[in-house]
Amino acid sequence: MLQNRWLYESKLEAQLARWKAGIAVFRAEARPVGIDDAVRFDQSIDALQHQLDMANHHLSSLRGASDEAWQNVKVSTERSWMNFTAIVQDPAFKY
Repeated sequence: MLQNRWLYESKLEAQLARWKAGIAVFRAEARPVGIDDAVRFDQSIDALQHQLDMANHHLSSLRGASDEAWQNVKVSTERSWMNFTAIVQDPAFKY
């Protein structure tokens, strides 16, 4: 169980790092020209960053969970991951 837990958490950590890097690239390369577009872009990036922060929080909770609570925390972490994945897989977000 402990090895599976460590592997699962490591996998999530690696995915989180890829998403973080993707946001940085997206922010640097996809800067819109118009004021209105720039405002919407910044709001979208802020929302994406918030979801990333939530996923990171869930991963921290998962790491700190006792063996007894780990499965329950894993479920909420997976929900957070699915929310973020849905945003990242949106055709409007490419990196």
